[in-house]
Amino acid sequence: MPNVEAILNRLDHEGYRLTGPRRVVLEEVVRRHTPFTSAELLDAMKVQAPSIGRATIFRTLDLLTRLGVVQRIHTDADGGRCHAYMACDDSHHHHLICNGCGKVLDFTEDRELDGLVREIERRTAFQVEGHRLELLGRCPGCQEASGQWPVVGDQ
Repeated sequence: MPNVEAILNRLDHEGYRLTGPRRVVLEEVVRRHTPFTSAELLDAMKVQAPSIGRATIFRTLDLLTRLGVVQRIHTDADGGRCHAYMACDDSHHHHLICNGCGKVLDFTEDRELDGLVREIERRTAFQVEGHRLELLGRCPGCQEASGQWPVVGDQ
């Protein structure tokens, strides 16, 4: 999970103001371990820090997304939300997203995936500058709860 102080140092280094409201929003974003919508963040901030304006909350979320501290993810959990946010560390990784409970697990790129991207570049002459991968499915806990056997390892 991202470190609030490291993110604040990065913001300062890149010339962004380190305001109290921005810090409070950042702390709330980093504290969340499951995907959240902007509406959920706004509701939480109304309770925690009612003096922080809506525009500040949305501008901070937008800034954190542009800096890669927060990633937009797509999930079918919780009523079919299509856009949610998740605080992430800045290393390149992808997400496994459970459609049952909404849990998000990170996984890092592997050689096979990197090879696939290079092959796509070769076949299409398209220069890939970045990518995101989200795999949607059911976590082991949700599989067990529904009476399925969790998929484990190479089969």
